Amino acid sequence: MSTIGSLAPLGRRGQLWFASGSFAFTLLERMLILYLPFFYLPPDELGLEPLLSTTTHWGLLTALGGALLWGRVVDGLADPLIAHLSDNHRSHKGRRRIFMLYSSVPLALASALVFFPPSASAATVNGLWLALTLGVFYVSYTAYVNPYLALISELGQGNEGRIDLSTFIALFGLVGMGLITMILPALAGHLELGGMDMRRAYQMVVSVFCLLGAVFLYIPTRSFREIPQSPSTLPLDMGVWQSLRRTLAFRPFRIFVLGEVGLQFAMNILTLGLLYYTVVLFRREPEFLTVLASVTMGTALLSFPLINVLAKRLGKKRVITNGLLIFVVVSLAMYLSAATAGGVSFYPVLFLFGLAGIPLAVLVILVNPTIVDMARADALQNGMAREAMFFAARAIPLKLSIAAAGVVFGYLLSLGKDIANPRGIHLSLLVVSIAALWAYVAFRNYPEEEVQAMITDETSCPQETSNGAL
Repeated sequence: MSTIGSLAPLGRRGQLWFASGSFAFTLLERMLILYLPFFYLPPDELGLEPLLSTTTHWGLLTALGGALLWGRVVDGLADPLIAHLSDNHRSHKGRRRIFMLYSSVPLALASALVFFPPSASAATVNGLWLALTLGVFYVSYTAYVNPYLALISELGQGNEGRIDLSTFIALFGLVGMGLITMILPALAGHLELGGMDMRRAYQMVVSVFCLLGAVFLYIPTRSFREIPQSPSTLPLDMGVWQSLRRTLAFRPFRIFVLGEVGLQFAMNILTLGLLYYTVVLFRREPEFLTVLASVTMGTALLSFPLINVLAKRLGKKRVITNGLLIFVVVSLAMYLSAATAGGVSFYPVLFLFGLAGIPLAVLVILVNPTIVDMARADALQNGMAREAMFFAARAIPLKLSIAAAGVVFGYLLSLGKDIANPRGIHLSLLVVSIAALWAYVAFRNYPEEEVQAMITDETSCPQETSNGAL
């Protein structure tokens, strides 16, 4: 069993260098999810011309929703192909690093180009440009993140080691998220005060952040030494679809993914709406997003040590389900208070946004090591390491769910996205609470004990510890 995974687990310094990659890809992805809708379809109160039409087709699909859907469909199709290539790759550079190296520059470049549409008005070419750049972004994102997450299985030793590594990854991801939600709008606002147009200001700041992201995407590739995987652990006799079907046949995996679909749908609706909540619900300038982000990220950051300890003592499932229960209650309370968030309910709703940091912390810390647990269980049972395919198989329905969130949010904007008509923005919070409830019910059925029993023996195999290559 000790042949599953050919890398020495990282020491603390190596874990930190490796985890810094999460700062980069979280920063770039959250930047798109958070600012893209607002950039192309700003509230009327800002006096900016829309860059996309809000006309609905077939009763639901808008130009924004269609572009977001296209990006995620391309992403979902790329996932199993890239995972299969990574799981089976044999070279002197190993299975994972080579994908991370070659996808870094396209990922950072596509992130910037999304914010440079060819037309300054609501033209069809903008929708086509958005679909094209999102497609490049998501293929590059998959080529980097899928191998990166698959490495958690080998670089973290045992259940506690993987929880620790995932906690550091989540911490850097939270820093990237905080930088995007707090610093980016503040810098753009500063440029606006100097006389720059709002869209031009965002383009300038986005370009700087994409350059920063490119640097941090490269750092993890130097944090570990990867050697060719033992041929006996590679699923060379499997085609991509056979490997995918085998992964989906793992019952605990299907149950877990069903819950994560609801969770990610809820989180993405909430993220897409943040700037609208700032302007339409709280009736503040876009820079007020810094305050919303501060209270949410601050609560999440304070929750990190507790979640790490509780996951080790109580199990990941119990912590995840309790975090989701908090999410259901908080999002429903925000919906019920939304109409008065700009007045008498200002501070209570702000407090609720802070509490949303708890389920956010649970999500970013515990989902990945739980996926790794299932990949390890399968590998130890069958002698073939297919960690990347487990992340890919989970990503396909997950990204379709995220695409659906983009379509639904685009439709909600067509119902009302301004202070004069906030109907769509209000309803988005109700949608969040319903999706969170779905996730809670599904995660309650996840058989964590069954999975842990399959991987009990792996911790008995002594392994060398490496401090990383840097």
